[in-house]
Amino acid sequence: MKFNARNNYLLAGCVLVLAVLCFLSVYRPLRFEKERAMREMVVKQYLVKIRVAEEAYKTAHATYTGSLDTLVKVGLLADSLKYIPFSDNKPFALAVSSAIGKSGRHVPLMECSAGYEEYLQGLDANSIAELIEKAVASGQFPGLKIGDVVAFNGNVGNWE
Repeated sequence: MKFNARNNYLLAGCVLVLAVLCFLSVYRPLRFEKERAMREMVVKQYLVKIRVAEEAYKTAHATYTGSLDTLVKVGLLADSLKYIPFSDNKPFALAVSSAIGKSGRHVPLMECSAGYEEYLQGLDANSIAELIEKAVASGQFPGLKIGDVVAFNGNVGNWE
C-alpha cells in the first residue's frame, strides 16, 4: 500500500483544525467563568461601598435614599461608584421601601442591584442567557444585589 504525501498533509491539517476546535470548545466556558468571576468581584466591591453609604445616610436621616445622586451629593459615595463596571456607564438599580416589622414599627428597606446582562456585557451571549434562565427558574435574582425591598434581610448581598 502506497501513501500519498499530499493526502497525509491534508489529513494532518484536518486533524490540527479539529484539535483546535476541540480545545476552543473546552476553553470558551472556562474563559467565560474566569471573566465572570473577575467582573463579579469588582461589582461586589461597588455594591458593598453603596451599602456602606446607604447605611450612613440612614443613620443620619432615619431612612434610605432612592437616589445614588443623593449619596454623591452628600459626600457619602464617589461619583464613579454610581455606575455598574463593564456596562458602558449604566447606573446601578436602587430602590427603597418600608415594611412593618414584628414590633409594628416601619422598617426602611433598600435594594441595589446589577443584572447579569449589564456587567457581563460583551461576553458570550448564550452563556449569559443560560445564567439568567437558571436564576429565574430557581427563583433567584439574575445578577448581584444587596438588600431587598420586600423583606428585611439586613442588606446582605445575594452572594453572602
